[in-house]
Amino acid sequence: MRYWLLGPESGTRVVLIHGISTPSITWKFIAPYLAEHGYRVLLYDLYGKGYSEAPKTIYNANLFITQLALLLQYLQWDATHVVGFSMGGGVAAAFAAFFPHLLAGKVILMASAGMMQQLRVTNRNNTDPLAVLGGIRKLQAESLPGYKMSMESCFKDGPLRGLEWAFDKLSGLRTVSGRPVQVELIHGTEEEVVPYDECLRIKQRVSSAKLVSIEGGNHDFVARDGHWQQVAQAIAGFLA
Repeated sequence: MRYWLLGPESGTRVVLIHGISTPSITWKFIAPYLAEHGYRVLLYDLYGKGYSEAPKTIYNANLFITQLALLLQYLQWDATHVVGFSMGGGVAAAFAAFFPHLLAGKVILMASAGMMQQLRVTNRNNTDPLAVLGGIRKLQAESLPGYKMSMESCFKDGPLRGLEWAFDKLSGLRTVSGRPVQVELIHGTEEEVVPYDECLRIKQRVSSAKLVSIEGGNHDFVARDGHWQQVAQAIAGFLA
């Protein structure tokens, strides 16, 4: 498993979880922003992505939340805030629901999957910054043994759907100290991969969640200039 740490060691801890196909480079703008604003940022590649290995196994929510729990134990982090993007939102929700004692208190779900019937695949053009970063998808397919199998299992078994129980549990969830867990939803209004209605469905289950709409934002809002700044500010403001 490959991971990176950014920002001051004394900073408030936050982990960023990427999506189904583009690994931690997803956070190339947002992670440094948070580090520069004093946060201790943990990035890591999910199994089957980026520089982490792709073991021959089922790529479901259990695998990914166990991966994160073990990484936190390895780093000796007793608690952290959690941010998840796309499929990573499903991982974040399941992690929070299963391991509330490892939460510092805040969960941010960005263009979050978790209850989707199907994931939309769009033909992104060369002006889409995630599509440009997406060149790493081809590199993964060529250089990471097991990548194709891991992707197939993510679509079939992964935390894209079936996590209604996790979102239900987020409502009223408390940390080990007894504090209510706070949830923020960030979603682009022009989202094509994870439709905007998905965040409204989550909001119905987590009524106390704060909803931040990125006007005109698509699935590339984590990397598109003008949008990623709004997202980074929303994350930092919510965590403050």
